Amino acid sequence: MDAFCGTTWEGGESGTYYCFPVAVPELLRPRPALDGDSRVPIACRVGHRRSKIKYEEVALHGPADAASFSRVVHDQVRLHPHDPLIIAVNGYQPWLGQVLHTCIEDHWSDIADLDRAVQYAHTMQFPEKASQRGRWVPWTFIIDQMNVPHVYYWSVNLEPPMMHDNDLPNMADFRLRTGVWFCAKGACKLDRNISVTIVFTKPSPVSERIVTKLLFEYLWRDNDFDQPREDEEGICWTFSRLYYLCSDWQNIIGEVLARLDEAEINSHGRHLPVKARTRRMHREVDRIYEMKEYLHFHTRSFKKLQRLQIEVPPEQRKDPLWNDMDDAVEDLDQFESTLDGLKERFNNLIELEFNITNAMQSDNSAFLSGVATLFIPLSLVASIFGFTTITWPVIWFVYIAVPIFVVSVIFTAVFPALRKYIQKLAEPVQRPMALQPDQFTMLAEEYPDVVTVPRDRQGRSRHQTPLRQHSLARKPSRTQIRAWSRLGDSEEKDYY
Repeated sequence: MDAFCGTTWEGGESGTYYCFPVAVPELLRPRPALDGDSRVPIACRVGHRRSKIKYEEVALHGPADAASFSRVVHDQVRLHPHDPLIIAVNGYQPWLGQVLHTCIEDHWSDIADLDRAVQYAHTMQFPEKASQRGRWVPWTFIIDQMNVPHVYYWSVNLEPPMMHDNDLPNMADFRLRTGVWFCAKGACKLDRNISVTIVFTKPSPVSERIVTKLLFEYLWRDNDFDQPREDEEGICWTFSRLYYLCSDWQNIIGEVLARLDEAEINSHGRHLPVKARTRRMHREVDRIYEMKEYLHFHTRSFKKLQRLQIEVPPEQRKDPLWNDMDDAVEDLDQFESTLDGLKERFNNLIELEFNITNAMQSDNSAFLSGVATLFIPLSLVASIFGFTTITWPVIWFVYIAVPIFVVSVIFTAVFPALRKYIQKLAEPVQRPMALQPDQFTMLAEEYPDVVTVPRDRQGRSRHQTPLRQHSLARKPSRTQIRAWSRLGDSEEKDYY
């Protein structure tokens, strides 16, 4: 037993109860609760370059632990004065601000309020300044990082929770909620020239593993970690690095695509009832709509940070960080287009399911119509012979019923084929048009062969006659020339 985290009570014969300590595994220990229970400590980790695990951990039980926190921060600042100060906090307590303010100064808002919003609220916050006044002002943001739920667990060597085969992951499982307080200068009381970054996460086992196993090692491994930056560049660097660490829309698209392939296999193989298949695909479409809301937030956040480049001095705009921001925006736009395509494929598959169901019902109706064609004439003959006023011999029924039955069988078998044949004669099926090479532009050519090229323009010929330029308009582009040649020379003549 490495620790005692729980108790059990057993009753004795005299009515008294005895308390026995119970060992609880590491992952099942109570983490910092969201209800502000003062008995549960907060796990606070301060980045430290000399440490083997790249951080020093302090368990905060109350305001009395402020001295321990201040000592760890002082060691980091004294030994590595050029390194940014990185602090990770997993949990919230009402007295957390008292501990943080022993080393961190914030004149604009309480740092703990941001942590409380991370733990309790469900909304996100765009990167923004705490105040528009002053040169060194802290930046804050709250974002739900998005990734496949299993990736969070696999990345930190944890087993993902078991799910039933027909269950879909909840959107809450895709999110990893993080909040950041950042100030480039003036926030650390021990050294006003270093930047301070505080990362707040929820007290879940997977969040703590990500912080302890990945966060500090990932940031310290970055080549631009200790590069001096202004406020604008610093918040962009922090936001982008946390995004690249935790979020991966390519994984999400791969997961949605895998479920689309599964839905197509089930649809083609008819493995599940049509109601179950369509209901599941409707849930997939709903999930895509929810994912796009988070994707839009990520895109808008990057675009807001991208506009900060205007406030950076021209000599500092060559930082590769701004290229990373541009690439992130382009990637997110591409991911949105891909999600739209997957949504359309799900909708098309749902329509296909209903079309197939309608076709099957039509086939069943045709079969019932054929059965009715066979037996309705016999039923009519039988009803006639069943009249009490008719005294015909019984053998006559056989003489009449057998020919009628044979005619009904022939009519049922021949009529559908005869109708199709007549339809082919009346409306012949058009064959697909054969493509001709002269309709297209070959490689290294300027025009298709079917286009008549004027004598004064020979495409890519070496001795091409220069085009006459309009006196007031600029020379038409090559794309316009090709368009005119395909539509005819009328527009070109009007131009000249």
